[in-house]
Amino acid sequence: MASKAAPALLNRFGGFAASLVFSTAINLLAIPFVIATLGKETWGELALAQATAAIFGIIVAFGWGTVGAALVASLSEQDRPQMFLDSLISRSYLFLFSAPVMYVVMLMIGKTDPEVTALASVAYVLPFLGASWFFIGEAKPWKLFLFDVLPQGLGTLTGVVLTQFFPEPLVFVLSLLAFNLLAVILGALGALAGARRSVKVDLRLVPAMKRLGSQKHGVIAAGTGSLNSNLPLLAVNHVVAAALPQYALADKLFRFAVAGFGPVLQVIQGWIPEAGPRQSTHRITTVAKYVPIVGVAAGVLLAVLTPWASEVFSGGVISIDYSLSIPFGLILAGVIVAQVVGLACLIPLGQGAALAKSTAIGAAFNVPMMFLLGVLFGAPGVAWAVGLAELVVAGYQIMVVRTSLRHLIPPPLEAVENPS
Repeated sequence: MASKAAPALLNRFGGFAASLVFSTAINLLAIPFVIATLGKETWGELALAQATAAIFGIIVAFGWGTVGAALVASLSEQDRPQMFLDSLISRSYLFLFSAPVMYVVMLMIGKTDPEVTALASVAYVLPFLGASWFFIGEAKPWKLFLFDVLPQGLGTLTGVVLTQFFPEPLVFVLSLLAFNLLAVILGALGALAGARRSVKVDLRLVPAMKRLGSQKHGVIAAGTGSLNSNLPLLAVNHVVAAALPQYALADKLFRFAVAGFGPVLQVIQGWIPEAGPRQSTHRITTVAKYVPIVGVAAGVLLAVLTPWASEVFSGGVISIDYSLSIPFGLILAGVIVAQVVGLACLIPLGQGAALAKSTAIGAAFNVPMMFLLGVLFGAPGVAWAVGLAELVVAGYQIMVVRTSLRHLIPPPLEAVENPS
């Protein structure tokens, strides 16, 4: 049994890793070209638009991006396509509301032309209509790659190539818009393909909005988590705009590190519940015990490598020192622990409300502190506020997991593995 499980986990990890390697390579290689062609100020504005879209994207995804994979995994194969279609209709209405509002916000905080702002508002929010969470829940990493990751990556690659001939931000965001739309279409087709029974298309607004009620814990967790990770870039733009390119690049490198851990998280999310309730308790205990060590190691590595990486990937245009890289290392450590404990441990324990509460506590600490420390210490102060908030979130989640496990009385592991 175990001999068959290990290769299956490795194969699943390899599939998810392929998406990671492709998207990371494309986005890393794009940074120096975009900075060299469009300038670091324009690149910073595009990064600001992407961070703003991540906040509005939480409204569009409305929790499906956070807990959707677990929901899909819990459903029978014949029920999954209908669930996805229902979510797509609900999210489409939210998209039609969110993109115009983001456009207005970007006009107020950004400096790009209105037409670029309009296209960027649509292009960067579109991926939240996608099916990535559905393919993760199905444990179909190659569908994730072909129908979601590949077209989005090709959009970035095409945009970089086109801007070498037509060096305008409008050209870049047009490419993103076209390929991100393609990813949404392909993702929907891939999710609905092979449905064993016909799906019902209900476009009525009221039922679409009623479906949002079941996603309250997921959207609260995603929303407050997004504020913790994306509002800082807006705070830097407000309190020390001159540091926006440096903070944006440090944030981008941090996100690549988080993405690098993604396949591990995706495998753990499926590994914990697939062995059944008794064994899951032991697996949650093991994961919660060792993930802080992994988080600290990853954080130290990011803090050490960021100054070097900033020179390499910006072509020497943007330089980041340890005053900014160290707090970003702290952020990474906290995020890794919070992601694993929150998504892989709290959800199987039925503690979705605690997940939402933890991120709300983090946001309540983070939002005022980032502006206070930003005014006092500039961009590093904002980063330190985020890092401390992530530690608060992770610490609370670990406390809830330990409390929940104490109320469970699992049998000895030997008894589970060798039943009489």
